[in-house]
Amino acid sequence: MAHFDEKELRRHLKEGAFLRAYLIIGDEDYLKQQYAMLLCEKAVQEAFRALNFEQYAGKNADLRDVFDRAGTLPMLSERRCILVDDYPLDTLNEKALKTLEESLQALPESAVVIFRQMQNGLGKNAKKLRAMFEAAGAVCELNRRKGQELYKPLMAAAAKRDSTLSPAMAQYLVSCVGDDFNVLLTELSKICAYAKGEITKEQIDLLAVKTLDARVYDLTRALLQHNFEKAHQVLDVLLTLRTEPNFILGTIISSFVDLYRVKVALTCCGSTQPLAEVFNYKNRAFALTYTARDAAKLSLPQIRACLKELQKADQKLKSTGESGALILETLMVRLLLIMNGETKC
Repeated sequence: MAHFDEKELRRHLKEGAFLRAYLIIGDEDYLKQQYAMLLCEKAVQEAFRALNFEQYAGKNADLRDVFDRAGTLPMLSERRCILVDDYPLDTLNEKALKTLEESLQALPESAVVIFRQMQNGLGKNAKKLRAMFEAAGAVCELNRRKGQELYKPLMAAAAKRDSTLSPAMAQYLVSCVGDDFNVLLTELSKICAYAKGEITKEQIDLLAVKTLDARVYDLTRALLQHNFEKAHQVLDVLLTLRTEPNFILGTIISSFVDLYRVKVALTCCGSTQPLAEVFNYKNRAFALTYTARDAAKLSLPQIRACLKELQKADQKLKSTGESGALILETLMVRLLLIMNGETKC
């Protein structure tokens, strides 16, 4: 019957219509929690919720009991709502899948049954489960927000905490912490408690627990700023955290590839705008702004020379038994020499 993303589910809720069954999946836990509870709250009025709402923990749920309860007439309400959290749908055999399908089809119009998958996926049963829930109601796929859909709620959350988060700083926070909204809200709460006003890049750097990608980006930024001491400190932290040298090098390579693209675009077009479309930078256009500043400090021959050194380091990591830490430390020295104008390094 239906497949909803966040926008479509939000519209569905505003319309006040209800389907008999919902399967809530996706990679954004915050949205799955929020929309499941919104469905439950709208399906049954608060005054009658104790009589008409039940919640089951998936692994302990008996599906026969769930659907028996769902089939019971509601008391003093239009609907009865059942929420099932993390039922192991991926483990159902053919017979159990058939029983589930028949149970979904037999649900009365007064029932709203919600299966919310927080940890468990759909596994090998994904295609069949999607089809049966769409036939009986809807599959709601709630994935992580991107771009403005992510920045605006963060800015609003900061305002509720008596702080101001600009669009640029919202983008920077996401680049440091990642796009998991629960994690973002946790980090934002800490920063707001400290900032008590306008949130700055320095405050985010000081307080936010960064992703590995962001830590490696800090290493690259330190190199581009010719700050060997800071770059070495960041590398020490990454290696202490047992970060794979291949991962560290891969992220550095990615940053220098961005640098090369930006330099070529600025040299040929005078703008980075074409990159946003050709290389899909649309959701992280802010990265081009920072990279453009770095690109201004280096010539194209210097960037090409850095890319050659990165290629050599990559080959060493993959084809020799040499220490990954030693390869990375040597690489940092060679990159700094190139960026300082040394022609022989």
